[in-house]
Amino acid sequence: MCILLLSSLVRSGQPEELRDNLTVSVMSFVPTLDDDGKPIVCRAENPNVTTLVMETTWTISVVYPPVVRLRLGSSLAAGDIKEGDDVYFECHVRANPPARKLSWLHDDRPLAHNASARVFHSNQSLVLQKVTRHSSGRYACSALNAEGETVSNELHFRVKYSPSCRTGGVSVVGAARGESVVIVCEVDADPPAAVFKWKFNNSGETIDVAADRYTSNGSASSLKYTPVADLDYGTLSCSASNEVGSQLAPCVFQMVVAGKPHAPRNCTLWNQTTDSVEVSCVAGFDGGLPQKFLLEVYSADGDSTAPRINLTSEEPVWTVRGLEWDVRFRLSAVAFNSKGRSAPARLDDVLFRDPEKRTGNDYSKLHRL
Repeated sequence: MCILLLSSLVRSGQPEELRDNLTVSVMSFVPTLDDDGKPIVCRAENPNVTTLVMETTWTISVVYPPVVRLRLGSSLAAGDIKEGDDVYFECHVRANPPARKLSWLHDDRPLAHNASARVFHSNQSLVLQKVTRHSSGRYACSALNAEGETVSNELHFRVKYSPSCRTGGVSVVGAARGESVVIVCEVDADPPAAVFKWKFNNSGETIDVAADRYTSNGSASSLKYTPVADLDYGTLSCSASNEVGSQLAPCVFQMVVAGKPHAPRNCTLWNQTTDSVEVSCVAGFDGGLPQKFLLEVYSADGDSTAPRINLTSEEPVWTVRGLEWDVRFRLSAVAFNSKGRSAPARLDDVLFRDPEKRTGNDYSKLHRL
């Protein structure tokens, strides 16, 4: 009789007598990966000679693709990881033949060993040093052998961090005296910010803004501000905190006296080619706020309410293309900011001539109305 020391479901072998002195036992089974490395023993016994036993043993080798399981490092608490912490993952692999390649994935993208980014592969571990908010996401590992490749379970990894300004730098906010403006301070934080604070600084004196003057939620705080005197113009700053900590650098808003910008001046036409012409002006006062510039080109004849061409730019310089030669146009150049548009610098009757026929007097300067 053959004895199978395995975990599989088997059909026991029954002796079958073939000749007077020869008996054969046949056994069949379907191995699983748990049977890998276990012995099969075939033992022959004669009930008439109980002291005589014969047996032979085979060790079974079951080949299978990798079985892969990903775990967060045993010393780490998944819900308590903050920016600046060191984190490691453990990829547990079982395979026959042994896995010849181990890979790591972050949000379905390969995650290579990168010392400068503080990402390290060590045996079957992934080490992330001084994690940031960008380290959050889905992690997995994969193992490859001759039988195939297997991707592990995914671990959703979250890095908590203290608040920081959603937009960097100093924001300029313009308001006329007596004009109310709503200033919104937006922060990124995980978990959401619990407390916001506002401060106002003018001439070196810093004043806390009363909490009843602003409203807050987890990602933003809104302050309604109305300057009524020169001393009300200065710097407003807001900062937030959550369970991780307080904001390192506040969000800063520079309050300035503001109005519409002044019109561009000294506008000229130049550098005409066969298919374009340049228009350039000198910028006027910006009204205390960032400004942009708009050039509109109208037909001098017919319906002139809608511009044929309008071009917006950061500087008062434009390249106009697609105009017909020997046709009269009207050009209007304006500056604009968040408070509105300037008066136009305008030329009412411009004739673009064929460059081969043009004379030096064909261009005129624009004038402000």
